Amino acid sequence: MIDNLLLLRDLTDPEKFLFQGEYNVVRKNSTSGVLLAFSLGGLGVHHFYLGWIGLGILYVALCWTFIPALVALIETFLMPGRVQPYNAEKAEEILTKIKALRHA
Repeated sequence: MIDNLLLLRDLTDPEKFLFQGEYNVVRKNSTSGVLLAFSLGGLGVHHFYLGWIGLGILYVALCWTFIPALVALIETFLMPGRVQPYNAEKAEEILTKIKALRHA
């Protein structure tokens, strides 16, 4: 569910339905992010989850040093704060596309 329902107040019912369908496809779950960071964080899986491919590759490249695993342990606690802005950004992108379709 969208935390900020004010984004949807100007949309018609079909647009809200379209928004919700698109948002449910791209949104990320903070619990999943935390579990990925805790269990597979040394391989950067939590960064791949959020679409940060470059950082994920860096973690994979350095995984033999165990430094990414230590950093990922700290990042486990930061994941909810990273997932929220990610979801808000995706919601704004979808809303912008829907409003652009309205004027097309």
